[in-house]
Amino acid sequence: MKKIFILHIIILISSTLFAQAFLSNNNALISTKDGALVSVQGDIFIENNGIFDNSDTIKFTHNWINNASNTGFSSVDEGYVYMIGEDQRIQGTDETHFYNLLLKNSGIKYGDLDVYVDGFLDLDSLEFNLDTNVVYVTSADINAVLNDEGFVSSLLNGGISRATNTIDEYMFPVGSSIYGKIYRPISLTTTTSNQVYRLRFADEDATFDGYDREERALRICAINDIYYHKIWQDTGADSSDLKFYFKAAEDGSQYNDIAQWKDSIPQWEKTPSDTLINGTTWDVLEVNNWNNYETENFALAFSKEAFADAGQDQSIYLLDTVQINGSGGDFYEWTPSFAVECSDCPNTIFWSDSTQTMILRVEDIDNCVDFDSVNITVDDRFDTDADLPFIPDGISPNGDGVNDSWYIRWLYKYPDNEVIIVNRWEDIVYQAGPYQNDWYGTFNGKDLPEGTYYYILKIKENGVLKDTYTGPMTIIK
Repeated sequence: MKKIFILHIIILISSTLFAQAFLSNNNALISTKDGALVSVQGDIFIENNGIFDNSDTIKFTHNWINNASNTGFSSVDEGYVYMIGEDQRIQGTDETHFYNLLLKNSGIKYGDLDVYVDGFLDLDSLEFNLDTNVVYVTSADINAVLNDEGFVSSLLNGGISRATNTIDEYMFPVGSSIYGKIYRPISLTTTTSNQVYRLRFADEDATFDGYDREERALRICAINDIYYHKIWQDTGADSSDLKFYFKAAEDGSQYNDIAQWKDSIPQWEKTPSDTLINGTTWDVLEVNNWNNYETENFALAFSKEAFADAGQDQSIYLLDTVQINGSGGDFYEWTPSFAVECSDCPNTIFWSDSTQTMILRVEDIDNCVDFDSVNITVDDRFDTDADLPFIPDGISPNGDGVNDSWYIRWLYKYPDNEVIIVNRWEDIVYQAGPYQNDWYGTFNGKDLPEGTYYYILKIKENGVLKDTYTGPMTIIK
């Protein structure tokens, strides 16, 4: 037998027409048992310690207002409450603890204060707008949150909170309609039980919230400028596997990583993501075994593997020079700049009277930055008995008095010598015997163009050929 106990029902009538009806529970008990239904075409007010003992169903079309100084229900682990109107609000001075809360029909449902759901929350295809508040889903059942692309939207530290108690995947449906409807959920697969996570979708450029997208770790080329997520680990400290669901066609096809803002640096750093899965409905970036929630801000990122290359370490003798070659990008910077002829050229001539570690900064057209280094050891001995004497592989005849001529320091010991310089077509552009360390990169009195040439150095004793050295030699201006 169905029993419905309803106290203090008030129908409001204006002087000219029927106003919206409402149900007022003022210091009373309203009990719905055994398949009973309370349906209100208007507001539901709870005041003055009024309470519901709901084992079945309550439906209402307008707002839920709890000013009763209690949590709204005395029933435990039972009862369904349906919001079946268009735009509707959960309001009042007291937070209501629903068991099962279901959002239906159309419009946006609003939480003007924190909302608790101890059974399941069904978002259907609607937006649950919490503003700066939180909907706390306290049941740890993985199906405690249901949706058909419905989502929770929020601001600041608001969002959706879920408890976990099993090693399984928990979905957090979050989104926004500030600039048009956008739904971008995240799921967490816990590795241990009894943790609580809270999530929010931030529908704006992270830079506007103080997380400058231009402050990025090496090899992070870009941070999503449309949105980012906030993830709090409110209870527990163990790791979880995260899945960030996005749509490459709408959000940007370049994104292949997840970055986290670090206040302590401050900059965006790679989490990094472990797997990128491209799909038809969703693209997914997975981050495995993550437990660092130093800050709560996470965003889609475009990153690259190491690409800067400063070349191999080298050794030279004092007063000699050597060409160093950088590669990997489009813009270059060598430091310390005093040790090279051109600090912003990929290939340049090193000259220094002491050993240096040259740092190469490389940037490419995707705004990615990477660094590499090369050690140049300078041997301060003026004479050596080395089997393979050093021969400079480049000159920079720009008139600055440094490395203007092709200077072979040890050649004075072998006055019986001959030098031939040829271009890539094997045309002789310079020839001298003996060579006096006085070639400035000219041919017939005119400067030769930049490029790679080839030398042939012949060492003789008493007119008899003893050694021949060959190799490339570059002119840099």
